Amino acid sequence: MNLDELALQIESMRKRVALLQRQSEQQNTQEDIELVTAVLKEVHLALEELQIVNKDLQQQNEELSNAQESLVAEAQRYQELFEEVPEAYFVTDTKGIIQKANSAATTLLKISKSLLLGKSIGIFVLEKEIIAFHLKLTHLRDRAEIPDWKMQEWEVKLRPRNKTPIIAAVKVVAIRNQQGKLVGLRWLLRDISESKRTQAKLQWAKQAMRQALAKEREFSELKSRLLTITSHEFRTPLATIHSSAELLEHYRHLWSDERQNIHLRRIQKSVMHMTQLLNDVLVVSQDETGKLEFNPTPLNLVEFCRDLLEELEQSDRSQHAIAFSSECQCTLANLDAKLLRQILSNLFSNCLKYSPIGSTVKFSVTTANDQAIFQTQDSGIGIPPSDIDRIFEPFHRASNADNIPGMGLGMSIVKQAVDLHGGEIFVESAIGMGTTFTVILPFSINLDS
Repeated sequence: MNLDELALQIESMRKRVALLQRQSEQQNTQEDIELVTAVLKEVHLALEELQIVNKDLQQQNEELSNAQESLVAEAQRYQELFEEVPEAYFVTDTKGIIQKANSAATTLLKISKSLLLGKSIGIFVLEKEIIAFHLKLTHLRDRAEIPDWKMQEWEVKLRPRNKTPIIAAVKVVAIRNQQGKLVGLRWLLRDISESKRTQAKLQWAKQAMRQALAKEREFSELKSRLLTITSHEFRTPLATIHSSAELLEHYRHLWSDERQNIHLRRIQKSVMHMTQLLNDVLVVSQDETGKLEFNPTPLNLVEFCRDLLEELEQSDRSQHAIAFSSECQCTLANLDAKLLRQILSNLFSNCLKYSPIGSTVKFSVTTANDQAIFQTQDSGIGIPPSDIDRIFEPFHRASNADNIPGMGLGMSIVKQAVDLHGGEIFVESAIGMGTTFTVILPFSINLDS
């Protein structure tokens, strides 16, 4: 029985007693006795009902007291759990104004609870992400009327007070009243900066492993192709050496000195060709294994180029006209002699190899702005436009060079040597009109001429 029912029952009893009283004033003695008896019975009945009501109220009061104690205990447990949650826990209104915050929240944002309450949670968001954050918050409010509004999760960068930014994982849950109206938000924030760094390191390690495996496969393929192409390229000069040596062995006593010299020159040329092949293979192998080094030393550019041209002219046997020019403000430069020899010998050898006999091959060296500029120019077969972008790839040969001996390593070696100098290489070519290569190498150390 609730209080409203009790009040109605007492009012009903009061009316019955008043009715009995009015009746007693109108009756005689006998009737008075009967009336008093009836009144007493009504009073007794009323007392019994009141006693029952009293017990009912006592029971309800006890239940209410127990309920209040349970609520207090539940509130205490909630507060303890709220404080003991290891992650930052906030309760805000629908606009993101902080109403409650646990200890982990104050630790995460490096600010006391008194300064935290009443602030917008958005003030701790990094400036470049603040617009996106408020758009998400607006989106949450716009979806307030959706009954099955579920927990929302995303990541955001926060800047704790006087600390470096962190990456936080955000979980947001709706708080609704009994009518289902959105009245607030619960926020759970967890610092995932370290896990992100670990994840990035793992990703980097996986990528590095994939690259290493790809490099290993590439190196394995390179070795296989080197063996195949080298063995193929060596057959021709070896056959030339073998045939010339046999002819000299059996017929030199019958031949003139000039005819003997022809075969000796064939042997020498084949040996030089094989030496160049071996040098190319060695350079490629050193580059693939990381042993190709850059060791700059002072060089006299003009003397270096003249000495190299003299060697190449001897192997050419005056089949081409060579035009050399130099215009150097500073003849002394700090470059790697071995790598520079690879660059110039490969470029100039190609000029001689791909140019018709009797044509002119040009070679120049200049210096300007602490840079050495080398240029080779021929009037040979040229490079097809479709091959220009691939000429520096190992083993790639232009489509119009199939009938000319070569391994396709020379230009790859040139590019590697130029890169080690920190320089640049440019090519201009046209079919049947020749090719021009320009190499620009910065001085490693500025030297006075």
